Parts: sequence; C-alpha cells; structure tokens
Amino acid sequence: CEDAIRELIEFDQWLAIAKWAQNNDCTIADIVDNGIYIEQGRHLLLGCQADPVTYGLGLAADDSDKQSLALLTGANSGGKTTLLELLAHVSILTHMGLPVPARSARVGLVESLHILAKAGGTQSAGALEQTLVELAEVVSNPSAKLILADELEAITEPGAGAKIIAGMLEAAESHAGTCMLLVTHLAPAIIEAAGRELRTDGIEARGLDENLELIVDRTPRRNHLARSTPEL
Repeated sequence: CEDAIRELIEFDQWLAIAKWAQNNDCTIADIVDNGIYIEQGRHLLLGCQADPVTYGLGLAADDSDKQSLALLTGANSGGKTTLLELLAHVSILTHMGLPVPARSARVGLVESLHILAKAGGTQSAGALEQTLVELAEVVSNPSAKLILADELEAITEPGAGAKIIAGMLEAAESHAGTCMLLVTHLAPAIIEAAGRELRTDGIEARGLDENLELIVDRTPRRNHLARSTPEL
C-alpha cells in the first residue's frame, strides 16, 4: 500500500506539472555549455498577459549575441527588470528539470545565480563598503555563474558608480563561465570608464498612448542605447 501511494503521489506531481506546462505553453529547455537564450519567453507572474521577449547571452545565444556581458538600457517601466526576472525564472526552472515559459530555450548550467538589486532605503554607516565587498566577491569568483544586476549605480554617486561598475564588468569578463546582464541608466559613462566598447542593448519607448501607458517593444534592440526618458 505504501509503495502504491508513493507511486500515485509521484504520478499526480508530474501530471500537475504537465498541466501547468500545457496551460502556459511551456517547453523543456536544451542544456548547453554556457549562457542563456530564450525565444518568445513570457514572465508568468505579472498578473496580466505578458509580451513575449527573445533575448540571449553567452554561447547559448544566436551568433551575433554570444557576448558574455551586456548592458541593458531604456525607460523605467519599459520591462528591463521584468526581463531580468524572466531570465532568472528560466534558469531556476531549468536547473530543477522543469519546463520554462518560452517557445524554446537554451540554458547553460551554473554553480550559482546572483540577483543584485539596486540599494533602497536608508543606508547605514559602512553600507557602501559592505556592498562593494559583497559585489567584488561575486564577480571575482571563478565558478560558473549567472549575474543579473539592476541599477547598481544607486549605491553611490553616478560618476563613482560608473567606475565601480566598469571594474566589476572587467572582473566578471575574466571568467569564462560567467554571464552578466546589467540594467543601467549610465551606459555611456560605464563604457567611458571601461575604456572600450561594451555590448549595449536597449528597450526603446516611443512615448505615451492615450491612457498614459508607455508605447514600447519589450524585446531589447541589439547594440542600441535606449533613452531613459522617451519623448512624451
């Protein structure tokens, strides 16, 4: 009886996963050596019908997008943070052996996933120093990892923030198994501080509609610096 109950529970578990995957048009991702790529990926936790997005980093991406590092630019509410979350969801689900919300996906297995969010609220004494130490430990670790960073320039003033971020990108790029996507409003300053060109993608907003909602294509344009403040 115990064996039969265990088998029924396992059967019910996989049946529930299959129904969820079918209802959300999910698919099993292909495992590759490095990077992450999603075709027509959809964020499932927005509470509305999500616009599908295609994006990739590292060796998993299409031929023109195989860079391991990228800056993501664009207006607030354009979908930059949502894309970070979608990449995290796809990576986590793949590592669990579960389907992902995309038409297709290719995911490189990693030792760790790091979500680095912008600082918020009152910062206590020593908070900047502690944050920098933690960030340095993440980017200098040689293990395979995916780093998704959201407006890290908020930790200090823009000029210093650009220099700090440029240094972190250089450290991350020195490790072959690391992929990093950084949402930022300081892309030109970061590129200047780095002293070389960096892949810069943009979610471009064209303005506002009659309901004061952004008119925007959620899929980033490759090698395009999008404006933080669109024409209104």
